[in-house]
Amino acid sequence: MMAPVLLIHGLFGSLSDPRILEAFGDTGVLAPDLLGYGAHRNNAPATWTLDDQAGHVAAWLRERVDEPVHVVGHSVGGAVAVLFAHHNPGLVRSLTSVEGNFTLRDAFWSQKISTQTISEVEAEVSDFHADVAAWLARSGVPPTPWAIATATAWLDNQPASTLRTQARAVVAATGAPAYLGGVGKLLAAGLPIHLIAGARARRGWNVPDWVVQRAASNTDMPDTGHLMMLEAPEAFAQMVLANLMG
Repeated sequence: MMAPVLLIHGLFGSLSDPRILEAFGDTGVLAPDLLGYGAHRNNAPATWTLDDQAGHVAAWLRERVDEPVHVVGHSVGGAVAVLFAHHNPGLVRSLTSVEGNFTLRDAFWSQKISTQTISEVEAEVSDFHADVAAWLARSGVPPTPWAIATATAWLDNQPASTLRTQARAVVAATGAPAYLGGVGKLLAAGLPIHLIAGARARRGWNVPDWVVQRAASNTDMPDTGHLMMLEAPEAFAQMVLANLMG
């Protein structure tokens, strides 16, 4: 049986929705809330770094499994996944970056939020909340009832202060030369790194050529964008598993 899969969510929300988890079938799936999110929204520190987030995930994981896992990070969660793997090599069998942040060009939204006031972040989230279907449509996601309900839960999963702190953390991490150096060390150590993009969003993903050349797999999900697990959760899970078994 395949080792468990650890899903690390992006700037908004969570990947713990039952439909997303059930799409992985018999494979064990773990989907923690990061610091400031969900179960940790009221007991998070005043600020944190992405290294702190990686340490939080490692501690959470050690309480639940006693074997290395396949780490899958989406967007900002892709950057957390890189640091998690770098600091905890004994916990990681592979790393899958799902349009994960590699450079500041990938963190364009985080760069914007990192400079806003809390009131400005709250106003932007309120605009999304006012018409979730329209927000999804602008992101290329068909506004099905499930997608709307899941996206609404994502918007509710964290306060504006979390979004700004997390945005500042990812800008600081991916803007440092040591970050890509850490990716290189993971590849040099032989860790399989898989790359997944939504076909519509691939062009905007700034993956260094040397990462692409050394990746264990590099695949596009047809007819999807950045929020592929909202557009096609079953196809998303199947692609993750196919790459890991390939």
